[in-house]
Amino acid sequence: MPDTVAETKPRYHGLRVSREEYLDLEEDGFRYDVVDGVMVMAPSPSFQHGNLAGSITGMLYAYFQQQPLGVFASETDVFLPDDGDVVRPDISMILNENLHIVKTHIHGAPDMVFEILSPSTRHRDLGDKAERYLKGGVKEYWIIDPADETLHLWINQGDVWKKKQGNVLESGLLPGFQIETGRLWK
Repeated sequence: MPDTVAETKPRYHGLRVSREEYLDLEEDGFRYDVVDGVMVMAPSPSFQHGNLAGSITGMLYAYFQQQPLGVFASETDVFLPDDGDVVRPDISMILNENLHIVKTHIHGAPDMVFEILSPSTRHRDLGDKAERYLKGGVKEYWIIDPADETLHLWINQGDVWKKKQGNVLESGLLPGFQIETGRLWK
């Protein structure tokens, strides 16, 4: 029997959907973001992006093995309480006391979100998504910028982000959890 690959195309790119319609869609093998109610095919992450995400998930995994204060997931749909678009952070972390928001997807604001900037998502991650995370109640927004090899921690102050940058940043939510930029760009 010959090896054949079925040619598939993204079925939903450009489709206008509500949150409810989004939840009812069958998988088509492609990743999407919902921007202003329209399905937009999301590009696959670069190797560097995947490597950075793996490093951070490894740090979270090691931390939670010692201090099981919450859970985390990569690339999971988040339905923020603003009834807006579906967002999909690179990594979401939810503290144990907020696990009620975890269902098949995350229905509410994660306590901590990590985004690894890329040329195609940078503007949205630092703009609209950051504003939605702030208003939705995300407590810490970690931003990894491979372009200039920097790490930023934005802390929710209710109506503004308190922004920190440095070589070592420590979480206020997870005692002792810190990230050193040198560990990200070896």
